[in-house]
Amino acid sequence: MEEVIIVGGGPAGLYSAFYCGLRGMSVKLIEAKPYLGGKLNVYKEKNIWDIGGVTPQPAENIVASLIQQADAFEPTYVLGKKVVNITKEKNQFCVQTEDGEQHFSKSVILGTGTGIITPKKLEFDYLESFEKSNLHYEVGSIESFRQKKVMITGGNDSAIQWAKALAEVAEKVYLVYRKDLFRGYETEVESVLSHEKITCLMEKKITDFTSRDNSRIDSVKVSHVVSEIAEDIDVDEVLVCHGFERNNPLINNVSEFELIDELFFKTTTVGETSVDGVFAAGDAASYDGKVRLIAGAFHDAVNASNHAKKKIDPEATDGGMVSSHHDELQSRKVIVQS
Repeated sequence: MEEVIIVGGGPAGLYSAFYCGLRGMSVKLIEAKPYLGGKLNVYKEKNIWDIGGVTPQPAENIVASLIQQADAFEPTYVLGKKVVNITKEKNQFCVQTEDGEQHFSKSVILGTGTGIITPKKLEFDYLESFEKSNLHYEVGSIESFRQKKVMITGGNDSAIQWAKALAEVAEKVYLVYRKDLFRGYETEVESVLSHEKITCLMEKKITDFTSRDNSRIDSVKVSHVVSEIAEDIDVDEVLVCHGFERNNPLINNVSEFELIDELFFKTTTVGETSVDGVFAAGDAASYDGKVRLIAGAFHDAVNASNHAKKKIDPEATDGGMVSSHHDELQSRKVIVQS
């Protein structure tokens, strides 16, 4: 039995794994996806600016650093397993995954974000082969769009930002949105509307694809949402930015959790949920003064880890040792010297 089970392998979960290790606790981290990093994997090549003292760098670099840091105390990782229930008997928690596996611990930290995310797909039927060629729901490599004609559908911040980013390498970008106004920040929207490589197709939506060989999209049918007048546009790549479906089975299956907006776990400022011994960190948590940035997730992780330690061992100190004083960290050479 572990001292702590962490549910979720995003920034909050990974930093909790490190800090629980720093506090001398055994850790098992369970992640629904087959990889770590959480939502940062959706925008691997976008620069992250909101971590103090860390120069802006691609999200995939941040993920790699978080994993390296979490590995310092050798947590057990269980990947590709969706946690669907948590039960408590006396002072022991049973964390159950969708396949029926049971994992036991003395405390639990929820780093589930806003749930397991899957991209919202287009509303009409199309060949699955397109998703293996040039229909994308996330950007794996910006460079793969170089000198291509790209069509992006969506009007949210993500669609606008990807239009700007891909316009730096693409031959042409079409941005299709079903409404007459984008939902992004004014300055971002203006920069897209005035960009010489970006053509905005407002009050329109993608309604069909044409393919010569049924393996990749050659042209897109774009229809006006009111008049239904359509035009076919030749493209090389299509990117869908319609947001995400979110699923957190724990919200539905554990009635003891008090929720905020039916999406977040209501916590104290130190991460305590309504279930004694279960803590939350990062986007999963909601409390007065909550900071919804990666930097805020690290703050939450420290609080959750410290209070998990106190729950397990009431005689433990309130906080952990400063890392630069930690002999084991020094011996592992986790701290990189410049």
